[in-house]
Amino acid sequence: MNWRAFVACIAVMLLTLNVQAQSQLEKDLQSFRTWMNRKATQADSVTRAEWPIIKESFKAATSRLDQQADSLSKESKQEYAELKLQYQEMEVRQEGQYGQPLNPAEAIKWEKELAGRTKLSKIKPDELRPVFTYFMEGVRGQKANWSLRDWEYAEHVYLELSNRKQVLLDRLSNGDKIRIAALQVEFNSLRTSRDVQNKYEEMRDKR
Repeated sequence: MNWRAFVACIAVMLLTLNVQAQSQLEKDLQSFRTWMNRKATQADSVTRAEWPIIKESFKAATSRLDQQADSLSKESKQEYAELKLQYQEMEVRQEGQYGQPLNPAEAIKWEKELAGRTKLSKIKPDELRPVFTYFMEGVRGQKANWSLRDWEYAEHVYLELSNRKQVLLDRLSNGDKIRIAALQVEFNSLRTSRDVQNKYEEMRDKR
């Protein structure tokens, strides 16, 4: 192969690599667009526990795009900037909503009220299902009068119990696993119900 053919071959290879990189960036942008649209529709129901996960997902979704944004087309650059602005607006709302951490003493009070006990990380395998059942009975009975802040404390208790379930998973009977899973689904359905959504919307409208 003479040098001209060699140079031409290298040029073709570089062009191919550039096209492939461009294609991957466009796919990344498409994935980010889909992710952002989904989160935007869920924004008013995002919980305190979910928000840090969403922030990390945003960082992962934009990592490559930030590094190689100059390689995007003019239209894609503009769209990417608009999507990031949309996220930033959502972040301002969420950070304002969850700016105040839970009060430890109040959290313990809610543990005792909804779980019938404190030190939930010490629950034994044969105790977990009854405690979860007790928790959901309390949620059903009190949820109508809860504020958004009350829901945050209830979710704290729920997450403590769910974390304990993960620790004890191998030591739970199949029956307990199934029943607890059903109770978890019920709690999440109640937490994202229309009544709770209305409270989020009322809070947003007052700002």
